[in-house]
Amino acid sequence: MPVEVVLGTQWGDEGKGKLVDIISQGIDICARCAGGNNAGHTIVVPMGPNGEKTMLDFHLLPCGLVNPTCVGLIGSGVVVHVPSFFAELEKLESKGLNCQGRLLLSDRAHLVFDFHQIVDGLKEVELGGKS
Repeated sequence: MPVEVVLGTQWGDEGKGKLVDIISQGIDICARCAGGNNAGHTIVVPMGPNGEKTMLDFHLLPCGLVNPTCVGLIGSGVVVHVPSFFAELEKLESKGLNCQGRLLLSDRAHLVFDFHQIVDGLKEVELGGKS
């Protein structure tokens, strides 16, 4: 069974998302293994019965979900901001992308809620920019 891996060698915009979008049309599983929702990419795909060009924004969810036979996996190294996860999922589904039954989330993924960000901000204030 062949495996294709897209692995970034640095932090930042390397074009990984675009490459994954291109190769995901023929794959069974598209997995995110690290990172969070602080970055992302936009793709334009034909959707619906008329094939209307639709812009889809991916930040946390794997873009392989555009392939209707692909399962999206969010792995153990991914930081999942729970409110952003559900907001992204809702936005994609409102544009016609059906993710039902095709999205798996590792039980070891790192979950982050809004209060974590508040505490982090307070710690930064406490350090006074000396971090």
